[in-house]
Amino acid sequence: MRKWIWGLLLAGLIVLFLNDKVNLKPYFESHPVIEFRVPVKWSATYIQLGEKYEIPWWYLVAIDEVAHDYQGISTKTIERNARWLQTEMGNKQVNTTTLTSVLEQKYTKENVKKMMQIASSYRWEAASLSEDYEFPFRTEDISKISYNNSWGNPRSYGGKRQHEGTDMMAPAKTPIQSVSDGKVVRKGWDRLGGWRLLIQDEKHEQIYYYYAHLSSYAETLKEGDRVKSGQIIGYVGDSGYGPEGTTGQFPPHLHFGMYVSESKFAYGRAAVNPYVLLKTWEN
Repeated sequence: MRKWIWGLLLAGLIVLFLNDKVNLKPYFESHPVIEFRVPVKWSATYIQLGEKYEIPWWYLVAIDEVAHDYQGISTKTIERNARWLQTEMGNKQVNTTTLTSVLEQKYTKENVKKMMQIASSYRWEAASLSEDYEFPFRTEDISKISYNNSWGNPRSYGGKRQHEGTDMMAPAKTPIQSVSDGKVVRKGWDRLGGWRLLIQDEKHEQIYYYYAHLSSYAETLKEGDRVKSGQIIGYVGDSGYGPEGTTGQFPPHLHFGMYVSESKFAYGRAAVNPYVLLKTWEN
């Protein structure tokens, strides 16, 4: 029976490969997941000016990251780059090929190549940055929430490691909402994360959002369920750091994490710092 199933799958793949009307490239393209270094102070500016001049934000940040390491940037310098690119592009479609030819007028080929690589990775791993996603907490609860950039902070429970997420301090049982439309792919106990959820972004299927240390889940929520952006999925708690049911090892908070696959078919996922996205969605 298994041989028949594998045979049918193989035959289907062959048909798809031979059908030139089916674009398989997006499914096999690999996008290295890199450190997301966009300064939170300027994220909204890159997005706004990118929209104004029709140059996607990921290209604008890549230019400043490679050329200036974000030093000395301002609204004026970001706008100057965006305006220059729009002028030079004229009526050309904005893509990697056309932008490369324009940028090589001003920067070395080596630096332009780096810019395009960074832009490609950021477009993939932070696709939701500029979109209408929800903050994990309701508007009426935001005044009770505090968080900072805790990415990379040392952790010792379970072995020496670095923190992969943002800890959002909040009163116990504060409602938590899904930041995106998506599918619940993991629900249950984790020794580190306690009662936790992993939700796959419906629009950007390479991205997964991780909600940990919950006190409880939304009633009836189960693995495989589809959730909507803004839907209550659970409540803040202090669960984790031990066998099932362990609580009280730390103050109540939501650990919010973000994991990204390098391609549609990649098995593993890499952690991405969600802090800039959270600050952008909050504002």
